[in-house]
Amino acid sequence: MNDLLGQMVGWLPMLGRPQVLLQLALVALAVAGGRLAGHRFGPTGRPGAFELGATAALAALGWGLLAIARQPTALAILLIAVVAGLQVSELVLRRAERWLPEDQIQPLRHLLIRPFLFGGLLWALIEELDTRAELALIPLGRWMGANVNVGDVTRLVVVLYLLLVASGPPSLGVAWLLKRCFALERVSARAIGLMVRYAVISLGTVALLETIGFNSTALLAIAGGLSVGLGFGVKEVFGNFVSGLWLLFEGSLRPGDIIALDGDFCEVRRLGLRATRLWRDRDNAELVIPNQTFFNSSTVEFSVGRTRFLTQIAICVDAGQPATTILALLEVIAAGVPGVESHPPPKAYVQGVGDRGGDYVLKFWIHSPFANRMICSAVMAAAIERFRELGISLPFPRLIVERARTEPPGGSFG
Repeated sequence: MNDLLGQMVGWLPMLGRPQVLLQLALVALAVAGGRLAGHRFGPTGRPGAFELGATAALAALGWGLLAIARQPTALAILLIAVVAGLQVSELVLRRAERWLPEDQIQPLRHLLIRPFLFGGLLWALIEELDTRAELALIPLGRWMGANVNVGDVTRLVVVLYLLLVASGPPSLGVAWLLKRCFALERVSARAIGLMVRYAVISLGTVALLETIGFNSTALLAIAGGLSVGLGFGVKEVFGNFVSGLWLLFEGSLRPGDIIALDGDFCEVRRLGLRATRLWRDRDNAELVIPNQTFFNSSTVEFSVGRTRFLTQIAICVDAGQPATTILALLEVIAAGVPGVESHPPPKAYVQGVGDRGGDYVLKFWIHSPFANRMICSAVMAAAIERFRELGISLPFPRLIVERARTEPPGGSFG
């Protein structure tokens, strides 16, 4: 480790040379000038192509000046290539937004393209500053029974990152193949694909550690310690993980489903392995609910494809009115409110007779549960207005206050 730190400290004087600083300054000016020209003269809102052209023109001008002055240009060319790669990738991703969803664009940008470009830059810079072969042989000590050097750690990090990032598409391919062969539901196939992905990552990691020479006994000891940690420290996270896999297998929750949560209707946006993301219409909020909530408690669910939802209102009417008249009137009123489905038609029921009058329930179908409050309010307002026009009274709660009688101290004859 000390040898590696000493090697890195030795690079600092090289980075402070005037030739290096001159190249960095020219690249910075080219990037800043290209961005300024793109935002000032390029198309409104999307100056990417114009910015790329301006940056390339300014970089070519700076490279020409360095060549005329007989100054090194390798670092400037390398940096400009990375900048151009970033700008070209942004243009391609903007075009891809037409047919790829946003949740796939962001991983491509942040997990694949940018790490690849900056990793290539680091790889080339190391070769410019030193020899990669000699740097890889610098020892870092003995880890789990194996002598480890910089090359081993670099290979371990790169392979683990590629396993994490690149195992996604093959797992989706396996899920698609299983879905076609065994007629599985989409969510069940996705769960199997996720399990295949984690199995590939686990087996690949173990194989890589064995290749480097790590002691398998030490690996088993670490795995045992992690299992104890799962049992005590992160049991809730592990429980949510297992619940998420089970929900995916069972298919009880799917993106697009509508569920009732604490009296509010929410739409399932994404079913993850730890938590489920819901969208609540009432306040346009996104809720993150642990998977165990749906696994351990009952949930009212409206599946994808449902186009009608049953709702109801309760209303109290003067008990002196004929029940058959009120029932027919309520059904006619609800049928005339926009948003109420005509088939099946609204249906009214007598719920009972209370202190204030007759209690009625009016049930009707609507097209979406998110319109429940609005349509129920419209039906109630139409019923109140219609009853008022017909002279049918709607009783209100009455509060009767009785004053206690008091007698003089000497009694009533005192």
